[in-house]
Amino acid sequence: MAGNDSSRGGTNAWARPVLLGVSCIVIGFVIGWFARGDGGGVTLPPVGTAIETTATAPAASTVAADTTGTTATVSTTSTTGTTATTDTTGATVSGAPARDQIKLVVLNGTETAGLAAKTQAQAEAIGYVNVGKGNAAVQPTTIAYYRTGEDAAAKQVAADLGAQSEQPLVAGSTIESAAVTVEPDVDVVLVLGG
Repeated sequence: MAGNDSSRGGTNAWARPVLLGVSCIVIGFVIGWFARGDGGGVTLPPVGTAIETTATAPAASTVAADTTGTTATVSTTSTTGTTATTDTTGATVSGAPARDQIKLVVLNGTETAGLAAKTQAQAEAIGYVNVGKGNAAVQPTTIAYYRTGEDAAAKQVAADLGAQSEQPLVAGSTIESAAVTVEPDVDVVLVLGG
């Protein structure tokens, strides 16, 4: 009888460690799920908000506008095959220069770290080139400030990146000082507010 118990134990010897390992994985998953702190739900950003993706190699971007000029679709495909699409919020503004001709600086006027960099990436994804970024004093709303004669460019930036208004850029102001340290020939300064 003792021989039968030892042979039976030898047959089931692998079952206990496997069962223990599987139990630990399941318990770890459940604890991790609840420890996330978001209730386990998936939250998607609002329509028109940039979706960040991480690629291991440079991504290829394509920008296309529909025939009415009301939206532009940006499609980025990484080498891993994932695609993110972002619709801009603005139409092409009559009389505005092409996006790649507007010298744009984005200043973070909020307490949210990294917001200027995110907006810079969003602007470059829809056709702006060499967008500068920096910081400004905290302000309650997002405003597109423009140099003399660049009001149409400011309207384009406001339409594309969600500024609530456009205002002339005052020479010698703290906003101009912050912008020209990034881009001396800036046309439009987008100060992000919140």
